[in-house]
Amino acid sequence: MNNQLNQLIIAPTTLAGTSLTLIWQQPNNHQNIHGYQIFQDNQLIGSVPTSHTYFNVTHLDPETNYLFQVKTTPSDNKIFEDIGSLSVTTKAQGITVDITKPPYAIDPSGQTLSTEKLQQAIDDLPQNGILLIPANAEILSGALDLKSDMTLQIDGTLKGSLNPDDYIYSPKQRLKTTAHVNSDGLILTRYEGWEMACYRSLINAGHLNPQDRTTPNCQNITICGQGTIYGGGNQLGTAMKKIYADKKKYPRYVSDGIGGRRVRGRLISFIQCQNVHLTGITVQNPPCWTIHLIYCDTVTTNGIHIKSQGIDNGDGWDPDSSNNCMIFDTTFDTGDDCIALKSGKNPEGNQINIPCQNIEIFNLEMTSGHGMAIGSEESGGIANVSIHDCLIQGTDSGIELKANAVRGGYIRNVTIRDCQIDSLLVHSVSYNADGKPADHLPHFSKICLENVEIFGNSKDIDVMGHPIAAKNKAVELVGFENPHNPKDNTAYIEQISFDHVRLDNPTNTFFIDKSKNVNLRNAVTRNGDPVSIQFGQNIKNVTIDSHPNS
Repeated sequence: MNNQLNQLIIAPTTLAGTSLTLIWQQPNNHQNIHGYQIFQDNQLIGSVPTSHTYFNVTHLDPETNYLFQVKTTPSDNKIFEDIGSLSVTTKAQGITVDITKPPYAIDPSGQTLSTEKLQQAIDDLPQNGILLIPANAEILSGALDLKSDMTLQIDGTLKGSLNPDDYIYSPKQRLKTTAHVNSDGLILTRYEGWEMACYRSLINAGHLNPQDRTTPNCQNITICGQGTIYGGGNQLGTAMKKIYADKKKYPRYVSDGIGGRRVRGRLISFIQCQNVHLTGITVQNPPCWTIHLIYCDTVTTNGIHIKSQGIDNGDGWDPDSSNNCMIFDTTFDTGDDCIALKSGKNPEGNQINIPCQNIEIFNLEMTSGHGMAIGSEESGGIANVSIHDCLIQGTDSGIELKANAVRGGYIRNVTIRDCQIDSLLVHSVSYNADGKPADHLPHFSKICLENVEIFGNSKDIDVMGHPIAAKNKAVELVGFENPHNPKDNTAYIEQISFDHVRLDNPTNTFFIDKSKNVNLRNAVTRNGDPVSIQFGQNIKNVTIDSHPNS
């Protein structure tokens, strides 16, 4: 997912019969340009500002070759610099089936539950076909299963039923599915780091295969359109929880004391899917998490709006032990984490050992919720995360890298550049510790900030390890790197680079604790004044380079 400088590419999974999305990296001198111009077959088709490194191309013809070029718009408006060029052939276009017309003639008023008819239309759709919910139509449905090589185009509204019974497999449906289904009709999925039986989501694709979690069993799926996927929200989620709140059938679900909480389905769930594209739509009012990607490979999300304000556990976009995921041009108004990168909880996450890696996040706006979380479910590891050109303002935590002390796993190779964020938190957390401890401490490494502006809230940059009391052990510190001496109560954050960081907070203070190999470069306030650098305990190998206080 790390593109080479000045290389123009098509965003993965976005090439279709009549559209595609171009993406590129900013050149080194992007501060000196006004924006970018996009050319199709040597004709100018659009321009974007400097902060935008993507362009959606539409109204193309299927199975046709095109030449695309992107050039900078320099500040002097005289010299253009080529970002790159690309020759591409669009795909063949499948047939479009309007589900409000015969033979399905599904009720467009949203008054009739249409799950069976809608599922039949999906099952009947030929390869590469497009299933259309037209504008002004509202379709009421329970859980649906998408299949490989199809597009679901929603220009109207797909509305989720409020009845939990519409999100389980009936005995008749169990005969057709290859998913793991228990006696209650719940499916095997993953929630908060454990594989467990849950209700189905409104939209489902793929299934969890515990014998082979890395081989895709569903692929080449697009969900697009100008419409809305509207779930059952807290009303549905509460009903799902209530059914299982007093049951002792699933004791591991109530380890946090809240019976039935983990049984809820999501709004959209992809499991062991490959080549998925989500674009254009608004996704709103989930029963808990909004978009959950479990053991997936190559997923691109762009141009969507995620709304889960007021939803209990209303995460926005959650790649969970998934690889090669990209999200951009997306807005969040969430009741929990806008984005949460996950890879399982101890001890199961350590044993399954599938990392969440190669994630690119750019040109986003997060204006509510908790912000962006990397962990704490990171027992399988999280690696190679690029976050750039994002606005994260008005959130609780900004960007937070976190792990419980018993979690194990790692977070490494995280780069945050050209962003405006509320704060950066890199630390251990005490909550969500309800599994057998791992045999090693979490390890955080190679966290890099470049040209990041921090607005400042209760904490601006909080980078520290925390002591823990482990049962039958001496007191340790949760390690972003393991202590060199097992008896040493010191653990360090390693290889942290703060480069061209600006702070905007009342104290203008830069605080670092329990760290080594720290490189501070050009740390200033929003007004360009020197920041006050305060060091806590156990600091090693600090370099202050090109800092006004040095």
